[in-house]
Amino acid sequence: MNALTKLVQSGVGFQQRAYLSTKSMRPKKFKSILENVPPKPRSGWQVYIRENIKDVKPTTGKFNVAQATKELSVKWGALSDAEKQTYSDIYKKENEIHNEAYEKAIQGATAEQLYKENLLRRKYKLKELPDPNVPKRPAMNGYMYYLKKKRTEPSFQKLPLMEQSSQAAKEYKELPENEKKIYVDLAKGGLEKYHAEKKEYLARMTQNH
Repeated sequence: MNALTKLVQSGVGFQQRAYLSTKSMRPKKFKSILENVPPKPRSGWQVYIRENIKDVKPTTGKFNVAQATKELSVKWGALSDAEKQTYSDIYKKENEIHNEAYEKAIQGATAEQLYKENLLRRKYKLKELPDPNVPKRPAMNGYMYYLKKKRTEPSFQKLPLMEQSSQAAKEYKELPENEKKIYVDLAKGGLEKYHAEKKEYLARMTQNH
C-alpha cells in the first residue's frame, strides 16, 4: 500500500479537529500551508499566562516555569469574575480569528498541496490536515437507509429519537430478505460509488506525481 492510499484510507476529513500546537502549524522541517494561521489559545487562563508571564520572570538566573505558573495561578484565583471575563473574551476572539484563518488556508490549498504536506506530516509524525478533496467512505449501511426512509413517515416522526431507532432496528431485523435486499443494495451502491471516486482520485494524484 503506497503513502497516498494510506492517506485516503485514513479518512482524514473535516471531523471535529483537535487542538493544533504552534509546533504542528509551523514545523521546522518544511513550510506548512498553516504558517500564517495565528496560534489558537486553549482558554482565558492561557491568555492570562501569556499576558502576565513577564511579571513573574526573574531578571537573572534560571526561569522556573512550574513556579511561575503556580504564582500566576494564585493571582488568577484572586481576580474578579469581570476581570477573568476580559481574558475569556480575548480567548473567544482569538479562537474565532484562528478558526477563520485555518479554514481559509485549508479551503484555499490545492489537492496537491494538501497531499504533499500530509506526506511530510506523516514522515515527521505530525497531525495530518483534513483534505476536502479526498472521497469520504459512506457510513450508511442497509439499516441506516431503512431508518432514513422511515423518518419520512409522519407517524414515525412523532416518536422520540431513541424509540425511532429501536423500532426501526426491530422492523429491519424482521424484514423479508427480498425487502431487506433493497436497502442492502442501496448501501452497496454507495460503497461502490466511494470506491470508484477513490480510485479516480488516486489515479489523478499519481498522475501528478
